[in-house]
Amino acid sequence: MKSFNLRCVLFLVGLMTVVNLFSQDKHSYATPLGKSIFHREVRDANRTVLRMSEVSPITAGIDGLVLVFNMRQDLSKVTRPLKLVSFNSTSEEANSHLEIYYHQGTITIRRKTAPNSAYYYDYNLYDPMFTVAGGDVQWEVCLYFTANFLWIETKDTRKTTNNRWHAPIFFGINLPQMNYMGNYLGRSSSSYIIFGDPNPSTTFTMPDEIAMYEFKYAELKDELQTHFCEDN
Repeated sequence: MKSFNLRCVLFLVGLMTVVNLFSQDKHSYATPLGKSIFHREVRDANRTVLRMSEVSPITAGIDGLVLVFNMRQDLSKVTRPLKLVSFNSTSEEANSHLEIYYHQGTITIRRKTAPNSAYYYDYNLYDPMFTVAGGDVQWEVCLYFTANFLWIETKDTRKTTNNRWHAPIFFGINLPQMNYMGNYLGRSSSSYIIFGDPNPSTTFTMPDEIAMYEFKYAELKDELQTHFCEDN
């Protein structure tokens, strides 16, 4: 176990070096999604609530989930952070323990300092995750989340090649003394995700589909090491 943990740490340090310090990305790389456990075609998912009790049974031993959604807007007209999804336990206003925003061409993650706390911090990615140009553009977002690690992949749907951006985040949806990930994997009815922004600064929709997949962190780690890092 100690050896495995050491390998994980070394992998994360190496991935941080590749992606964050040198700002290199592999725009042709598509991260595998895993087994589908939820899919719904939508006209606009903005303000849709997805409760984990709606998701199909999750395979034993799984420790990660992938949330897939689309966002369509003119990014050049977004004047304040645009909320994409929030992870909740009771109500969005009182108890969103993690929120994902679009902000200035990249992603901002808002994380509570403790369960039920009014205090939070915003973690702003420095790596670009979107290209900002005038006109409505649709992007697909794949959010891989675990208790202690996130991996985000964005896709420009206007292009068919070299159209993906990636970023690792070295924390997950858990907080101290609160195993939120266990509740999500357990398909608790009190664990749910809200899509979108109640008050966007520009016209904003979330068309086509919302979906969820399952994966194992150890397998994702090996996949990224082999197919994302080694020749990047």
